[in-house]
Amino acid sequence: MLPALTQQLHRFFHGMDTRRYEDMLALFTDDARWLRQGQWLVGKPAIEAALRARPADQDTRHLMSNAHVAELDGDHAVLEACMTAYRYPAATEGVLPTSTGPLRLNRTTTVFRRDPGQDWRIAEQRLVPALDLAGSAS
Repeated sequence: MLPALTQQLHRFFHGMDTRRYEDMLALFTDDARWLRQGQWLVGKPAIEAALRARPADQDTRHLMSNAHVAELDGDHAVLEACMTAYRYPAATEGVLPTSTGPLRLNRTTTVFRRDPGQDWRIAEQRLVPALDLAGSAS
């Protein structure tokens, strides 16, 4: 179970990092909720609007660790993990970007649901700051 859920979580953050929002949105249930930057986004339209509002002059990379299945009951599962975020100025083609270090460590709790005929999808995700890293780029 852990590999399947972790793969979905990695797809989610890869979609965010590469700005492939359609791929990302496909991972959500239609009634999904996402606690992002202290604000609840409810439903795919709200989630998409927040994603498209991300600044184009900054890139972000998300590194996941310590994932484990906290709950599993039939077609409902909860995956908990740590997420380290790096934010840096967007680089031009062929130029390696530079980061001053990680921005933040978040606790990530993702509630997955498997509806009939569907793979595991995100019904709810909570990103809660666990550590603001000193000297990080804002």
